Amino acid sequence: MQKVKKAVIREDLVKLTGSTEEAVILGQLIYWIDRMKDAGKYKLEERERLDNHLADSYKHGWIYKKAEELAEEVMLGVSPNTIRKYLGKIVEKDYVKRRNNPRYKWDKTLQYRVNLVKVILDLSNLGYPIDDYKQLLRMEENDASSKQTVSPNVEKSDSKLKDCAAIPEITAEITPKINTETSSSSEWIEDEIDIYDTNQFELISKTYLNLSKNKQLSSNDKIAIKNVVDESWETPQVIGWIKDCFDNFKPKHKLDNIRSFRYVANYIFDQAYKNEQEDLEDEQTTGYIAQDEYFQRFGSAIIQDAGEINEGDR
Repeated sequence: MQKVKKAVIREDLVKLTGSTEEAVILGQLIYWIDRMKDAGKYKLEERERLDNHLADSYKHGWIYKKAEELAEEVMLGVSPNTIRKYLGKIVEKDYVKRRNNPRYKWDKTLQYRVNLVKVILDLSNLGYPIDDYKQLLRMEENDASSKQTVSPNVEKSDSKLKDCAAIPEITAEITPKINTETSSSSEWIEDEIDIYDTNQFELISKTYLNLSKNKQLSSNDKIAIKNVVDESWETPQVIGWIKDCFDNFKPKHKLDNIRSFRYVANYIFDQAYKNEQEDLEDEQTTGYIAQDEYFQRFGSAIIQDAGEINEGDR
């Protein structure tokens, strides 16, 4: 039986952020702390930062998560684009840190880390009790599986707790493979491919060949894939668009199929353009410029490239 999701609004976080929506999202990020694989190192780092009066060290506790998944979990009834804007505001207030993938510049997946020290200090200045948050920083025998000490925004089944992925520390001795227990559960990951160990071109190629049942890429396929990679869109988003393209393809006869990646590339450029237009319309309506996007801004070249790729390339 599926568990009932619960969204919890904490008064202290509402006062802290000045927004009910931001409070719910921040609370959810705090809830994930105990679910991270490097929870113990994160807690130790935060305690050291607290003792050293906000020492600037943010090595541990980085996670990545799609705005679509977060929107579903917090149940605010808003679009993923709006969730990104709320996240951007929380980042501006410095309660959450944000960065791009420091290992692979082509991967535009945004990573987040709760600045729990600032949360604790600011709540204390506001006169709110901070015992829950200080308790969260206490070490357990096994931090990776320790029970929650702060009320979650969303209670989900154990499988859903794997939706949040811990990012390994970036050092010379880093282990390339991310533990599958904490890697994203997004269905686009085939055969446990790690996006941090596989370059985007190879991952797109493997996904396309798997879905198309083709044995190898043609020279035109490689050119079309490179055109997509050159746009520097977020890897999970691109893989999702590829799968959507195949899912939405309606053959006209039993022998009809997608025979070229250029057809898929056309679909990808179309989806990227639609997403950009949604952002622009949202900005014009709200007056707020989205800073937390899952792919980078792109210019008129996209429209030109998309126009060169037509259905006749299938």
